[in-house]
Amino acid sequence: MLKKISIYLIGLLPLALIAGPLIGETFLFLLFIFFLYFLFKEKRYYLFDNRLFKIFLIFWIYLVTISVFAPEKLVSLKSSFFYIRFGIYTIAILYFLNSVKEHLSIIYLLYKYTLIFVILDSTVQIFYGSDIFGFKPNSIDLMRISGPFGDKFVLGSFLQKILPIFIYFILKNNEKLNKIKWVDLGIIALSIVIIYRSGDRAALGLILFFSFIFFLIYKPFRKKILLVSLIFLFVSTILTLQNPKIFKRVFVDTVGQFKGKYYDEFLEKDLSETKLDFMIFSFHHQTHYTTAFRMFLDKPIQGHGLKMFRYKCEEFAFRPKKKVISSFGNTEEYYGCSTHPHNTYMQLLSETGIIGFFFIFTLFIYIFYKIIFLMIGKKNTLNPKNALLIAVFINLWPLIPTGNFFNNWLSMLYFIPISYYLFEKKYNYLEKIV
Repeated sequence: MLKKISIYLIGLLPLALIAGPLIGETFLFLLFIFFLYFLFKEKRYYLFDNRLFKIFLIFWIYLVTISVFAPEKLVSLKSSFFYIRFGIYTIAILYFLNSVKEHLSIIYLLYKYTLIFVILDSTVQIFYGSDIFGFKPNSIDLMRISGPFGDKFVLGSFLQKILPIFIYFILKNNEKLNKIKWVDLGIIALSIVIIYRSGDRAALGLILFFSFIFFLIYKPFRKKILLVSLIFLFVSTILTLQNPKIFKRVFVDTVGQFKGKYYDEFLEKDLSETKLDFMIFSFHHQTHYTTAFRMFLDKPIQGHGLKMFRYKCEEFAFRPKKKVISSFGNTEEYYGCSTHPHNTYMQLLSETGIIGFFFIFTLFIYIFYKIIFLMIGKKNTLNPKNALLIAVFINLWPLIPTGNFFNNWLSMLYFIPISYYLFEKKYNYLEKIV
């Protein structure tokens, strides 16, 4: 019974994350407790005796070590010390996936209804200004929507990370292409529409990137991908006509911000932040990246410690020579400070140094190699695990603004596709990973 309950907890994790990181953490903690019970009962201690977990353990020990030397030790240690739980959660999920045979059909349905709920709730907000719970996004003219996430604009990011996993379940539950249900294709298309309408440009870019790689790898699936694309274009056009502001944000403002829009009055050609003819995504993104890079140069080996960007960025921030009121009506003494640098690899360089960067970037390069191999391969089989591999790949893609890599909510979303991918790689609790 506990194993069956655990499968429901795993399948309901996306819905729990909508309710908030605390609910998601509670679900995973329950999984952890159930896992410990069976671990000691069945004496399957060898589950932790595998190469992947040992590499993760080394990474965790390194994070804790550099946190000891961070300026704000308690803040840094709080983030690094408990990071090990994501590795344990992964092992726990793998254990329960192997323990319950009908887990795939259960989790598939839970993901399906979660996505339907998010789509419907967000649609209500698009046309009525608030969702079914009364949440109103803090956005002028509804240029951005947040759906059931209230005042947090993470709707697009959430769907971008969950949708590839749902696609995996679709492929896993349908051995032949002609068995894939129309409603599933509709959910995929409408999810991408909501990502577009959320105004999250990074999420839209990543899901389109995922679709492009998916198109190249899954050759027999190309007709259905084109059909999904047509539905996406048709519905997105309707929503753009309903509110043209979204087109301005996603396309016009994006191009403008690459050229320094809103901050062009103090762009000085002799400064590293402003000497280019274009910005890296935007003026603010570029100042975050250069601040992070200067922090990296200050401590290139071990970095400043987890969550230290927010405490140290002022020392390395860009300070313009002249005070200029921006198009937003404000002026600042320095630019480039935030809770994190808004890029995974710049965050790793500034907070964990070249060593921490090496762990994650090596994983990215390894997956990149496997993706290239899949692209040039001639196999026409629909291997479900490849959708998960692409999902992890785009989550680690370096050329995009990202959230805080060590954020609890985001980390849970990162580890979900990894768990299913390892399961597909024949991680069986009767065997060891060599």
